This record gives sequence, C-alpha cells and structure tokens, in this order.
Amino acid sequence: MNGAGAMTGFPLPQPRARRYDVSPDGFVAEMRDHYGISGDMTFTDLVARAAAQDPDRTAIEFHGRFTSYVTLMRQVQAARHLLTGRFGVRPGDRVELLVDNSDQYVVWYLAILAAGAVAVPINPKLVPRELAFMVQDSAPVLFVQESRFDELIDAALALAERSPPRFTVDRDPPPPDAGDWQPTRGIDVHAHAAIYYTSGTTGTPKGVIHTHHSLIAGALMMPEAWEYPGADMRFLACTPMFHIASHVFFLVVLTLGATLVIDSYQTERTMRVIVEQDIHAFFAVPSQLLMMEQHPLKQELDFSHVRMVGFGAAPMAMDRLQAVQDMYPNAALTHLMGQTESTGLLVALSSAEAFAKIGSVGLAIPGSELRVVDDQDREVPHGTVGELVSRGPQNMVGYLNRPEATVETLRGGWLHTGDLGYRDADGYLFLVDRAKDMIIRGGENIYSTEVEDVIYMLPEVSLCAVIGVPDKLFGEEVGAFILCKPGASLTVEAVQEHCRANMAGYKAPRHVHFVEEFAMTATGKIQKGELRKLLEAGTV
Repeated sequence: MNGAGAMTGFPLPQPRARRYDVSPDGFVAEMRDHYGISGDMTFTDLVARAAAQDPDRTAIEFHGRFTSYVTLMRQVQAARHLLTGRFGVRPGDRVELLVDNSDQYVVWYLAILAAGAVAVPINPKLVPRELAFMVQDSAPVLFVQESRFDELIDAALALAERSPPRFTVDRDPPPPDAGDWQPTRGIDVHAHAAIYYTSGTTGTPKGVIHTHHSLIAGALMMPEAWEYPGADMRFLACTPMFHIASHVFFLVVLTLGATLVIDSYQTERTMRVIVEQDIHAFFAVPSQLLMMEQHPLKQELDFSHVRMVGFGAAPMAMDRLQAVQDMYPNAALTHLMGQTESTGLLVALSSAEAFAKIGSVGLAIPGSELRVVDDQDREVPHGTVGELVSRGPQNMVGYLNRPEATVETLRGGWLHTGDLGYRDADGYLFLVDRAKDMIIRGGENIYSTEVEDVIYMLPEVSLCAVIGVPDKLFGEEVGAFILCKPGASLTVEAVQEHCRANMAGYKAPRHVHFVEEFAMTATGKIQKGELRKLLEAGTV
C-alpha cells in the first residue's frame, strides 16, 4: 500500500498480561516512544498501519460485501478527497454523520478524521427537535447521510434554520478513485477529531470532544482490558456504531488488523449470525445477553467457538451471569464500564475475576488512574461510597460550547463521572448508582441498582428498572417497573414480599408497575426518564 510504509516501523497493539501499575503519564510516554504517536497523525493513520501489514486481509464484512484492508483505505482516500475537494471541508470543520451500521459508516467516519475535520456521529433514532439542537450546537458544514433519513434531516434543518450541503452515501455517485492511501499531513494528533453527544436521557445532550490523541490512546489501552483474543479474530458489531462504544471495540478492531463483521441487533438474527459467521467475539448490553439466553433458539445452536463476550453500559443481574457463561462456555466474560467522556471505558473486570469478584466492575484500565472521592474531592477510605473520578489520556478535552460544564467535570485534572461507588480492600470498584439516580427516602440513600438486583432474583422477571417516585412524607419512595418473561406473571404483593425478605424494608418498592415493553436507548439502556414521564402524566 503506497504511502503507508513510513508507518510500519511501529508495533500494533498486542494482547499481554494486565498491567495495573502503568500511570497516565507513563502511558503517554509509551504512546510517543513505543508507538510513535506524536506530531501530525490522525486516528485513521492508526488503521492504515494495520492495513499496511496485511493489505489483502478482510477488514469488513457487511451483508455479503467483503472489503479488504487495501480496498478500505483506498475508499477512505477517495472519500477524503471528495470532502476536501468538492465540499471544501477544512481542518476543524464539523461534519455530521447519519449513517446506520454498515461498511459505509466506517469509510466516511475514517475519511472525515483523515481530512482533519471533526466527525459528529448522529443517533438514527433521534426526532427532528433533538437533531435540530445538535445542528445548532455543532454548526456542521456538511451532512453525510443515508437517503432514508431525508425527512428527519429536512425537518431538523428547518427547525435549526440551517442549510448545509448533504452527501447521500446510498444515492449520490460514489467518490472517484483517488489512488492508494496517503498518510495524513498537517493535522496535529492533539487536534479535535470527533464530537459524541451524550444520550440525553436526562437534561440537554452535551457534545463530548475527543482528539485524535484520546481516540488513539483508547485504541491502545482497551484491547488489553477486553481481552483481545488475537489477530485472527472475527468481531461482531451489532450495537450501534454511532455510539462511543465503537472506540472501545469496533473501530479498534480495525487498528488491530482483525476482521469486523457488521450487522444490527435482533435477538434471533444475531444468535444465528454468531454461529453461521463464526464470530469469535462481540459486545452486548446485559438486556441483549439476557434476551439471547432466554430465547428457545439457544437449545439448537452451538456457541462453543465464541472466545470473548464483553458486556456493560448497564448493570448485569449477577445471578444471571452463570447462565450467560453456560451459553458461551469457552468465552471470556469481561465486564466493562465507562462513559462517552472516557472514550467509552474506565474500568474492567477480567474474565478470571468475573465470579471471584462478582458484583464488582473491576479495576482501572492500564494507563489510567481511578479514585473515589467525597464532595470536596478528597479520597475516601475503602468501603466508603463516593464519586468515581478518573485521569487518563483517553479522557475528553471538554464539552462543546459548555465551558462551565467542562471546568466542573474536569476540575483538578480529573474526570468527574457522576458515578457513585466504593472500593474494597483489594482496590476493586463496586458501582452502586449514578448520582442522579440515587433515591433519597426520608434521609436514607437507596441505590436503584441494589433494588434491581434483588428484583432480578425472581425467575419471572425479564427486565426491570427502579426509580424514585415523589412522596409528600418521605420526599421519595421506591418505584419499580417490571417486564415479565413470556407466559410468566407476578403480583405487586409478591414483588414487595420478595424485596422485604432480601433487603432492608425501607428499600422495598412501594410502587410496582408491570409493563409490556421499555423505552430503550439505541445502546440498549432502559430510559428511566421516560418512566418518570409516565408517572408525571399519570398513565401508570
């Protein structure tokens, strides 16, 4: 691959023993000295290194299309030339990307970064009002989209009173061939690379700014944490690619020189894809793993070839972990926790520790530091609940157009996550709740995840969510929303009796509601904000 040879002298990430003693400063030095991450370089250049080492290897499989690494980089080169030539995109310009899971998403995302522009991936499930806010906030110079989002974008641009040009990947003529990949020139590795909007389940979404350096740091740090099984890996991307999780797994797979199989999650279809396409590793949120584990097709399929299953983004009911392990008997189960501000990952619990430290979310990923602090940012003793704060090169540089929020979240040089937890005597983190989801009943703090874990002990329960319900006497009471398994049923009294038998009485839900479905985010999280709206509207 012409033009990539200058980058082949630096090593690609390789699996190795977990190293918990690597400081953020030490890791930054390793990035510079060992991996050559300095000067003019984009995240796309890191993918190009893998492409140069094995150009003919399949990089992406998508619905019967097979794209080799050399072809992928030629497509990225062509798209980059179209961005900078036809559309005049310049370094620092923002380009919104509204393309669903596909090989085209990868090509255009990498091309935007290679052009020195800033990619703004968009959730396809947004409504016009939500997208209009992001358009006003990010002021894009171009929309790269699929044609099926025409009406959504039309309506959003009208509300935002903006009219940037648009390129439609499945309708406009493809970019003309621009030859082999040529390394980036003139784009500093610390330049802005991408803006990922927080999910907005509470409050107005914030645009999280990542640089090429923070994205590359994540690509070097994270495979070790999720137990990368080797270069012959076939990794399934079935959760949304617009999400920051792409920089924990999917785009990282391409920096490792492995094969990314792209699809979208549907329980039965995903189970068949894992078997029929010989998938070695994948990531899912706990609700997806539970739906697969409960599906009758499980009895017909053999998942023994799967080597790694990563899960996170929401708590896993711990008594269900063994059932998931039984379904994937030879897979390393790695629990991962992070947020958009941390390039998707802060802590990981290794497969070796999955049962020995059951309930923990693990240790800080190598190259980062973790503390648990009080409201004065003083570190608290082991066993004491406080806020999780983190320092590491994978963390964001700030929020778009939110200087005050940036200062508050990054005060003292530490990322303040808003997550509440404690560390045990061995330093393992146990997450108890998001600060905003903590229920305060008569001065007593109740962590919703604790109540949810008890409710999940009931065999009839498929999914549940616990929130605070306003109460005139106690301030808040505990409210539980429950989706039962098909054919199963429960009563309010049975749930309350079970909870009172398994936790302090004041934590048992006073309000119990049974639902037929939950509103979910694109990444599989239950939208607790929607449950609060149902309560406010009096519809439950």
